[in-house]
Amino acid sequence: MSNPSPYTMVELGYADHPALQPEVVIARIKQVYEKTLIGRQLLGAEPVQGDSVSWIEEGDIVGNVDWITEEGGFPQLDFKYSKKAKPIRPYGAYFDVTLMERKWARINTISRKINRAVYKMRRFEDDLIFYEILNATGIQTFDGTNWTDPTAGDPLADLEHAKRLIRDATEGMEPTDVIMSSAMYERLTKFDFVRNNNYLQARVVETGKVPAIAGLNIVIDNAVDPNDDGQVVVLRRKDIGYIAEAIPINTIPVDGKTLGNPMLDNRYFNFAMGEPVIDSPELICVITGLKA
Repeated sequence: MSNPSPYTMVELGYADHPALQPEVVIARIKQVYEKTLIGRQLLGAEPVQGDSVSWIEEGDIVGNVDWITEEGGFPQLDFKYSKKAKPIRPYGAYFDVTLMERKWARINTISRKINRAVYKMRRFEDDLIFYEILNATGIQTFDGTNWTDPTAGDPLADLEHAKRLIRDATEGMEPTDVIMSSAMYERLTKFDFVRNNNYLQARVVETGKVPAIAGLNIVIDNAVDPNDDGQVVVLRRKDIGYIAEAIPINTIPVDGKTLGNPMLDNRYFNFAMGEPVIDSPELICVITGLKA
């Protein structure tokens, strides 16, 4: 009985298809892209037909429910709304696979090109998403304690206060995540209550990870504090807004001969077209002043 062909069941790993066919490279780009997103995990995605998005932003409710008089006097509720809009712009970049890389199946080289191209796309999106989160109108904000000094700072109290602000503003909705830079995360691990708890339960020394604090999942992304000013963000995942997505991640290969360059096997154009919309800013709290 003959051995089955190694190409009978094709997986999307490079070594499974050394010919590096364009359709395999495209599938691999999408696969890596979906696994490495951070900012998009905080938002939902909604398809949009067009190059702009508009949404209704709800303001404060004026008035309240009260007892109705015998004459039928109903108290009035006035709902304030405002309509907002912004364009959806495409973004992306391309990379080349050379004839020699394809001919001699330089799998590791192509792997690095794909990983770096996808990282650049993700980094651009994350920066865009966190800019919108940090600059949305109506978010909660306050100055916290000094996290650079384990004897003076109180991260647990700061996070509990942020949770309370969100609960009060939303009549009880609980935040799910705290997002901080790698520098702030390093400072957090110096506090005794974090170390003591994780020595005993979560094996922070072994894993190098603090899984949660104050009931909040910890997400590390430097886009939330690019200049290390000392701020973190507490929010409710998937409920703060969405990505208005006109075109999801797309990869178009163009043959090198078509480009007039026979030394290129293919040029891969990667692009997407989406715009973050923050329509529930009351579910966001920015804690500033964490570096005294």
